Amino acid sequence: MSVPWWSRPRRLIALAAGAAVIGLVLAAGVSRPAHRTVEPPTELRAARGVPAGPGFAGLLDEAGRPAGDDAPPVAELPLAGVPLRAGPGAPDPRPVFALADHPLLARHAGLARISCELPPWHDEPRGAEAFLRATLDCLDDSWAVTLRNAGLPFRPPRLALPAAGARSACPDRLPGPADRPFYCPAEESIVVPAEALRPLGAGSRLGTQLAVLGHEYGHHVQQLVGVVRAYTDARTAAGWSSERGQEQSRRLDLQAWCFSGMFLGTNHGRGDIDRRTWDEAASAVRTSGDRPGEPRLLGSGESVWGWWRWGSDTGDTWECNSWYAAAPHVG
Repeated sequence: MSVPWWSRPRRLIALAAGAAVIGLVLAAGVSRPAHRTVEPPTELRAARGVPAGPGFAGLLDEAGRPAGDDAPPVAELPLAGVPLRAGPGAPDPRPVFALADHPLLARHAGLARISCELPPWHDEPRGAEAFLRATLDCLDDSWAVTLRNAGLPFRPPRLALPAAGARSACPDRLPGPADRPFYCPAEESIVVPAEALRPLGAGSRLGTQLAVLGHEYGHHVQQLVGVVRAYTDARTAAGWSSERGQEQSRRLDLQAWCFSGMFLGTNHGRGDIDRRTWDEAASAVRTSGDRPGEPRLLGSGESVWGWWRWGSDTGDTWECNSWYAAAPHVG
């Protein structure tokens, strides 16, 4: 039986910003005192009578804080059963078409720690593109080592910025407001329409932009590892527009918010992801979710906030298993 990550010696992980260095384990087994001031997730659940298991369960610790270095390390062994070897004849990592029992969610695994330095945000296309591409570089650096170490595929997403009034040709965009950035699985692209640029940066220096882009990047992770296809199959079987089908959509979107929270929580205190940035992100997340009168495809504002904050507080893929959660916690 594996030892929970919070009781194991911490491993020092250092990352340099940029594409050349993603993350290196500097000293295996080098320990340091843990400085988490709240109970680990499993103990917190037990203390408050919440059933054990992964994922947000309607419980947030008011004393909680972004995970930072208390997040688990990146996966140390392949989670998907694919040997990690390079060179001629080495197998290509393949996606796993699963939901609650997906290998990425089966063990405690964190993201690579990075120092994300970003240019200023501008809500005109050229300035916005520079910011968005720099943010995607940070997300790539943080997620790539986690997926590759897990024996799962990794490819950076494309970025598309359609001009004002242009219609996207995406054949299978994931659910979301029409005036917001969205993810296109068929093209593995994050699409940021020109009309979304000004609302995206309204009242925010960096945080809203990071939270929203991190959410769409979460959908990219789901696409790469096979979750999107498994979700499509499950929703089709349940009836695409049925109550159960819409619940599948909420589970998909809430997991993407949890992945967004993981990125900001794990890298809190590094580079430009300071407390102000995290607070801006949190404020934006609190206003997200299903809009009145629209189908229940995204989750309530309370659920969106809960899953994002849970990802930020734990920094753990295991804790982002929205497919395991009870129905009331994906409402």
